[in-house]
Amino acid sequence: MAPRVLRTPSLKIGPEVLGATLHILDEEGPDGLTVRAIAKRAKVAPMTIYNHFNGKNGLLEIIWTEGFSTLQRALSIDGGEPAHDLFASALAYRTFALEHRAHYTVMFVHHFEGFQPSIEATQLAVQTFQVLVSHIQRCQAVGLFEGYSATNAAQMIWSACHGYVSLEITSVNFSSDFEGTFRSLITGLLRGLGPSATTPV
Repeated sequence: MAPRVLRTPSLKIGPEVLGATLHILDEEGPDGLTVRAIAKRAKVAPMTIYNHFNGKNGLLEIIWTEGFSTLQRALSIDGGEPAHDLFASALAYRTFALEHRAHYTVMFVHHFEGFQPSIEATQLAVQTFQVLVSHIQRCQAVGLFEGYSATNAAQMIWSACHGYVSLEITSVNFSSDFEGTFRSLITGLLRGLGPSATTPV
């Protein structure tokens, strides 16, 4: 059987269907995301989702790719001061998660059964992580984070950011000052990784 050729979504169908998907994720969470629910909100026939997007997984791929592209740009900060740029990128990570909760859910929080990002989408995620690795390498070039692998240090920082914002967007954060506590977390982590890796609180 010849592979089915997907049609390019029209300028109207594409944004409406994608917008419906994001709204459902924001309002109802992953459990509410079905082809029927997307079609109903977008006011299209369910077969439209399959014909134009290869079903729900095609939409998840678009959201994943869009999310990592946006996050990569947000983390790519270069103000000429490596430690400050790294700290700013951590703040940008949290801002991205809070402003793009549906994207963040697809990228990091929920495993959608049957969804496997394409090789290209996975490579984009790796490239986004490499932005953080580059921040660490720039810091190491001026004497910070000595004795650490840049990849390992980046993984520790990413894990701290992800853990905090995941709790925050799922309403399991009991801090009296969400942003202030996040700043203190990152400041403490960077100081712990190297005495000279001091950043503003």
